Amino acid sequence: MGKSLSAKRALALTSLTLCTGLLLPLAASAGPFLTRNQNPLLALYGLPSPLPARLPEAGSGRMAALVNWSNSAKLENAGDPTFTLDAEVVELRLDVEYALSPTIALRAELPWRQVSGGTLDGFIDDWHHIFGLPTGSRKRLPQDQFLIDYSVGGVPLLHRDQDSSGAGDIPLSLGYQLFVSEQRSLAAWLTVKAPVGDADSLTGSGATDVALSLAGQSQLSDRWELFGQVNGTWLGKGDLLPQLQKDVVWSAMAGLTWNAWKGLDLTVQLEGNSTVFDGGSTQLSGDAVVLTFGGSYRNAAGWQFDLGISEDVQGGASPDIAFNFGVRRGF
Repeated sequence: MGKSLSAKRALALTSLTLCTGLLLPLAASAGPFLTRNQNPLLALYGLPSPLPARLPEAGSGRMAALVNWSNSAKLENAGDPTFTLDAEVVELRLDVEYALSPTIALRAELPWRQVSGGTLDGFIDDWHHIFGLPTGSRKRLPQDQFLIDYSVGGVPLLHRDQDSSGAGDIPLSLGYQLFVSEQRSLAAWLTVKAPVGDADSLTGSGATDVALSLAGQSQLSDRWELFGQVNGTWLGKGDLLPQLQKDVVWSAMAGLTWNAWKGLDLTVQLEGNSTVFDGGSTQLSGDAVVLTFGGSYRNAAGWQFDLGISEDVQGGASPDIAFNFGVRRGF
């Protein structure tokens, strides 16, 4: 109950921040990091990534090559049901946007995912030790091994222990520019996630999902930009845990960018999502609050380079840590 309330407060806070910012008279142009909750199970569903509030000019577009590298370690075996999530995910993604007119744009995301035991466990243990952060379940789990298991009454409803990789589900989006000025912009997006991936290899959910999103940004001053997004996602019946899956998931994101020096921008963003699974008392349920912070550098040739780090503010349904690397450019 407490976890659910925390996620609802985060969703309300990010939604309020977005709405408030749109009323203000957006800063540096870096915008949000192109990442979302990288939980190995939740990321298979169609919760939208950050979408642009300002569409490209008609006949032009933007491209981004992205790496999201995350590590999760959760162990809940004291009661019934039991849940173990010990996995590392590397997601490679190519995002392409193209504006058909001043008010209409298309966007496609082409992902490839690798799910394994990984190599980050030792680094994360050292990170937690240096900064005095809690280690959670990590001391009770073997290093760099892969296991995802959800069992009820000793019977596994979901069990994966073999490394896998492959093409992921493909989100296709249609955007409409609701409002745009020099200082503010607002866009609505319809996203359909096509089930290209495979649930057995944890590269897809096995279902088509549909999301509606509202993305906004507002320039607070020459150096400060506020941005945000709210989403409602209707989930098709997937192949992972269909008996536990919710039909609708709500999510929201809000953040702030500061232009620290010339082409260098520093960004912090907070996102949250509601429950994806009815996982009883376990962290499978999916309420999550994630904080991402880092920087972006834009050079004179029009390239932008991103480096972000995500931490689970509300421990449980998001990775202990995730790294986001990105390269973007307009065309």
